[in-house]
Amino acid sequence: MDEPSTIELSDGRALSYAEYGDPGGTPVFAFHGVIGSRLMWSLCDEEAAERGVRVVAPDRPGFGASDFQAGRRLLDWPEDACALADRLGIDRFGVVGFSGGGPHAMACADAVPERVRGVSLVSSVTPPETRASADPFNEAVLSATRFVPGFSQAAFASSAWLAANARSQFRTALVAGSPPEDRAVFDGPTGETLVNDSAESFRMGSRGPAHDLPLVGNDWGFDAGECPLPVDLWHGRADATVGVDLARAFGDLLPDADLYLSDDAHYSAYVNNRGAILDAAAR
Repeated sequence: MDEPSTIELSDGRALSYAEYGDPGGTPVFAFHGVIGSRLMWSLCDEEAAERGVRVVAPDRPGFGASDFQAGRRLLDWPEDACALADRLGIDRFGVVGFSGGGPHAMACADAVPERVRGVSLVSSVTPPETRASADPFNEAVLSATRFVPGFSQAAFASSAWLAANARSQFRTALVAGSPPEDRAVFDGPTGETLVNDSAESFRMGSRGPAHDLPLVGNDWGFDAGECPLPVDLWHGRADATVGVDLARAFGDLLPDADLYLSDDAHYSAYVNNRGAILDAAAR
């Protein structure tokens, strides 16, 4: 596993990232899930190179080799993304968000629309305004992150330990309960990359994911229904993490959106649609 590149931000924090695809291509910033890292986007390397796309994949604060940022809000992320873009000499860039990376992509569209080329979301977490369409269990988990002190930290502490000390058990826990569509992805050639990607979430412990989950699961701090840019959404009908009814409600909420539904689940919607997802962001 290659070590990431790192920049120092104005407040002294380290922000780590990796690049894939065509180094001289159209820039697309790719944001990982609540469990995830820059490594997820290595699966786009070939598709990005073929399309002339330069994928820049940062680790959010507390993930991978990026320093934790206490008190971080969702709308703090565009500042980090733009700092990285400035350091790389990039003016405008597309954004792709997977799962919990979706709200972070939307934050960029809200805060710096003049710098964003296209917005492409896959298996994305949806805003609070859509929650009437949520699965009761998943909604209960999100509510617990807000109202039960220490819930997120406790939920991720065991995952962090397994990632560091028992990788096979970590993989088992990650895949447990997955729909067949995602099990096929984990059992296939992309599986090892996805497991390594998830484990990299916990390189610095569980603080990053524990902070991220309530951040994306509650009030985003801006109105997604006023997004100034077109948004393309990919979602699997078999997604058990973010139900398809939430994706439909999200598409209806957005002023200009195209929703592409497939017979995939959470991870497989990304793995099986990588090229189209990049195309939409690089428009």
